[in-house]
Amino acid sequence: MISLATPRLVLRPWTDADMETFVELCTDPEVMAFIGDGSPRTRAEAEARFARLVPSWEADGFGLLAIEEIDTGAVAGFVGLGVPDFLPEMLPSVEVGWRLLPSFWGRGLGTEAAAAMVDWAVGQPTIDEVIAIIRIENSRSHRIAAKLGMDRRRRTIIPGHRVWVDVYGVSAAQWAQHGGAELEFSTDDPRGPASGDARP
Repeated sequence: MISLATPRLVLRPWTDADMETFVELCTDPEVMAFIGDGSPRTRAEAEARFARLVPSWEADGFGLLAIEEIDTGAVAGFVGLGVPDFLPEMLPSVEVGWRLLPSFWGRGLGTEAAAAMVDWAVGQPTIDEVIAIIRIENSRSHRIAAKLGMDRRRRTIIPGHRVWVDVYGVSAAQWAQHGGAELEFSTDDPRGPASGDARP
């Protein structure tokens, strides 16, 4: 696993002490409103997902990182990469996703974390493009995708959930042209659901 730093955040590997925060992220109705069918997970489901976080790095060479705020040491949520097997028409591809606890919304932290993750991803020899899959109702995450220099590639439906999503993408070449992690991060985003992970 890797660690990344931004002006306000450290994106780092998970520790056992982070499990309660991860469970809170996955069981909070506000956080989960635009994830899959919009239903929060049970504690058991969240704990099972937490147990798979480290193995996913070992299997794929990427995965999710905890977002830690430098000033407070608090874990705000997560950001990372995954294979969007819930949307077969987009395979093979690598997806960036993020989730933040409501107390951290509206400060531009999702953009800051996602930019660092995309910047790392496109620097890997096996990744030449990163996509984001966002529920069409999630206007704030659409704005994050735009700030990341992503183009909207298509609108489609997640099989099984019958929810509409927009698929955004940015290539390594586009990212370099856009300025990459040199983005000027906004800290005055309107408060609202900070989640850009549409996976079930």
